[in-house]
Amino acid sequence: MRKQLCLWLLGSALVFAPTLAHAEDEPKPYPECTKAPSDAETAAAKGAYQAGNASFDEADYPRAITYWEDAYRRDCTANLLLKNLARAYELYGQKRQAVVALETYLVREPTTGDKDQIQRRIEVLKKQIAAEKAAPPPTGATPPVAPVVPVTPPQPEPAPTAHTGKRPIAPLIVAGAGGVVLIVGAVVYAGGAKDVKHYEDLCPNHNCTGTDALSNQSAANTARNKKVAGGVVMGVGAAALAGGLIWYFVQPRSAETTGSLLKPRVAPAVTPGFAGLSLSGAF
Repeated sequence: MRKQLCLWLLGSALVFAPTLAHAEDEPKPYPECTKAPSDAETAAAKGAYQAGNASFDEADYPRAITYWEDAYRRDCTANLLLKNLARAYELYGQKRQAVVALETYLVREPTTGDKDQIQRRIEVLKKQIAAEKAAPPPTGATPPVAPVVPVTPPQPEPAPTAHTGKRPIAPLIVAGAGGVVLIVGAVVYAGGAKDVKHYEDLCPNHNCTGTDALSNQSAANTARNKKVAGGVVMGVGAAALAGGLIWYFVQPRSAETTGSLLKPRVAPAVTPGFAGLSLSGAF
């Protein structure tokens, strides 16, 4: 029953779209985004965003617009909400406001990957607006009722995730230092091993003879200590290199937008017509 009601509302909106276009409100610009949202504002914006999703899925576009406008007012860095708002305004017959939302999105996200697609969408909307202005005003005749065609309501844009930023550089510095230490240890170890082999040849079974026996024995002990020290340095360098790489790939990415990556937390979210708990993070 609920699904049939949503389909009927959507079909009615498509039938009477030209009439609604003549009665739409004057479009309003979006204020400049001059500050990052606080944790409380982000949590409240998240709650309003989720409530708007629920209203949009029910084809209640005016209520979805109210929630999403409230969410974007609280967190003006969540620019993907402008694409959601443009779609809701278009379905509600407010095409001029949909154009404002899309043009604002392109200004605030100039490097977006779907820039060409959004520009074409703006051109189509402007042509529709011009055609509706040129159409004669409706008379008192009852407009024909078109059959309702089952249409799946378009889904809102997904919220951007917090996994598109950059990892910190500190782990790479640790890994690089570990690599240098590993190389130094290898050089020391190789030199010590070469000297040990030399004195083992001079003193078979560690038994040095001849006039230089004592000096050869002392030099052999020094070479053996050098080899052991090189091995220890190599181990420390290898551990630092491996630890730095593991740290780099395990460390979460930072957010690219203002407000950065927020630690997930549960907070109360209260908006017009909605109350509950929201999991706050980054849009």
